[in-house]
This record gives sequence, C-alpha cells and structure tokens, in this order.
Amino acid sequence: MSTLANKVPLGQKVAFGLGMLANQMFPAVIGIFIVVLVKDLGFPGWMWGVISLVPRLFDAITDPIMGYISDNTKSRWGRRRQYVFIGAVLMGVAFVIMWQLFRENSLDYNFWYFLLWSFVFYLGLTIFSVPYVAMGYEMSDDFHERTSIMAVAQWIGQWAWVIAPWFWVIMLRSRMVSYC
Repeated sequence: MSTLANKVPLGQKVAFGLGMLANQMFPAVIGIFIVVLVKDLGFPGWMWGVISLVPRLFDAITDPIMGYISDNTKSRWGRRRQYVFIGAVLMGVAFVIMWQLFRENSLDYNFWYFLLWSFVFYLGLTIFSVPYVAMGYEMSDDFHERTSIMAVAQWIGQWAWVIAPWFWVIMLRSRMVSYC
C-alpha cells in the first residue's frame, strides 16, 4: 500500500527523467553519426563492425563492476551522486573528442583514434548510467511509486530515439547549404 510519504512529486520524476534523456541520447546519436565514419571517412565494413562491437563488449564487462562499486560506496555524497557527476563529465568530454576526425589523417589513424576514445566514452557512460538508474529505484520504498518513477524516466528517455534521427535533417541541410 502506498503512503503519502512514499510519493515522489511529478517535478522530481521529470527532473530524474531528464537524466534518462541524456542516458539514451548519446547511444541514439552515435547510431546516426557513425554513418559519417563509413560514408565520409571511408571506413570499410569490418572497421565499422569493430567500432560498433568491441566498445560494447567492454561496456558489458564494466557495467556489473560499476554496479558493485556503486552499491558498496560509502561517502558523504551517498553511494551514487559522485559517480553520476564524474561519468557525465567524462562521457561528455569523450563524446566531443572522439568525433575530432579529419580526412587528412590516415584511415588507420582515424580508426584507432575513434576506437580508443570510444572506450573512454563507454567507460564514462557506465560510470554515469549504472548509478543513475539505480538512484531511480532508490527514490521510493513503494513498488508502485518506483514503477511510476521509472515509467516517467523511460518515457522521457525514449524521446532521444525520436529526436536523434532529426540530426540527419540538420546534417543534410548544412551540407546542402555548403554546396550552394
């Protein structure tokens, strides 16, 4: 049975959900931007496959490790907040740096550069997302309220997959303008 003390205000649910938007936006945008590697930089299919698979395998290993670290942390900031902050900064910086690719560099250089920065990005994503999602489940002791919190967060987060394809339109328009 839910009590008033276990209710989380809608504003807090929405604020928490904005983090889920970021959590989903980065992977959604990578799916759009990775075409740049293939089309504009000439990455062959095997390089695209390696860049798509290997960092995700690394992510599969680091996620449970981060969960263990986060669950067992005792600090004045709590178990999760510092990781969410550090992960957000690391993920954001790595995302920007990993896309600093230039045609003038060799294909091999761009491949290794992107691959290595992808590892840093996915490590930041792990440090951010694992404790962040766990925080949502800790916002209430009530099962139904936790379900509501995560439903709002997931609804907001799924908008990343609606917004991300619009980057195609932006990229296409900017390319068309540069040709005029």
